[in-house]
Amino acid sequence: MNGKGQVGIEYLVFTAFLLLISSILFAYAFVSYSTSVQVIQTQTAVDEIAGAVDFVYAKGPGNTVLVNIQLPVGVSQFRVDQNVVRAQLMQGSGGSTLFTFTRVKISPAYLYSEGGIYTLRVSMGDVNASVSNT
Repeated sequence: MNGKGQVGIEYLVFTAFLLLISSILFAYAFVSYSTSVQVIQTQTAVDEIAGAVDFVYAKGPGNTVLVNIQLPVGVSQFRVDQNVVRAQLMQGSGGSTLFTFTRVKISPAYLYSEGGIYTLRVSMGDVNASVSNT
């Protein structure tokens, strides 16, 4: 009887150890996935604005388009300046700067910097493009 009880306890300890390891791996995978989604959403928003700036530049002065973007929670700064669309994303382990270059210079502006869905106005002037919150 003593040997059977010891085997049962060993199985119980082994199962508890496997559950602990599985829980740690699941938590790590979830955090990595959440971080990846935030980076992808932010880079998509940056690319959409840069694409709209290049589009109105190609169409010429006086053209305007509206762009819908989705920003994740964690964006601390979102701006356009010179020929760069830039977003600062704060995450648990630090921050990342995501950016894209455009073909034309953009008038400096700070845009929305909180998570959510927004509509931005992208216009082409005589020399510079402009991006503004609507």
